[in-house]
Amino acid sequence: MLLQMIVQRFLDRRKKVRPYKVTYAKIYLLYKGIIMLKKVLWGLSLFFVLSSAQQPAQSILLTKAVFEEKVVWDNIRGNVRKMLPVTKVKNGSTLIYVNQVTNQSNVSKKQIVIDNPIPYGSTYIRGTSSCEGVCEMLYSIDGGTTFKKSEALFVVYGTKKRVPMASEYTHIKFIFSKLAPYGKVRMAFKARVK
Repeated sequence: MLLQMIVQRFLDRRKKVRPYKVTYAKIYLLYKGIIMLKKVLWGLSLFFVLSSAQQPAQSILLTKAVFEEKVVWDNIRGNVRKMLPVTKVKNGSTLIYVNQVTNQSNVSKKQIVIDNPIPYGSTYIRGTSSCEGVCEMLYSIDGGTTFKKSEALFVVYGTKKRVPMASEYTHIKFIFSKLAPYGKVRMAFKARVK
């Protein structure tokens, strides 16, 4: 669009001022100059976007794992419930999603935020989210746009409010105020496969 405006002004000016012989070489040079200007402006805008963007936490490692609670026979204790890594998933299975955050530096980190979307095809089991240590847990029912504590979540239909159903939860956010040097914390939640 900018290129069209500049070429149009160039041609309009040519008509008004004096007869001017336009050659392909002149149009090509004008075109190359505009392309160079666009590249410079794009590069500057990209620089400002990247410099103002929130940088990811340095030396923080996030590991994820999915487990399924199964009853396994033990010769000594009989039936024992164990958490086994998931290999196959069936409808109705209850899965346990575990995340671990590790501070790999010798400096404590502040305000570590882990945003967990509820996996597609599963429903969050209300009240099953937990974390090691002290953390704040916030929930979203609108695709991760807004987060609130579970007691403050409501679905509004007209003038009526209701507590959201488990299937309406979309994200869980874990916020750790501080993570010690070389420290580890784990967080988990359960979801049922639809």
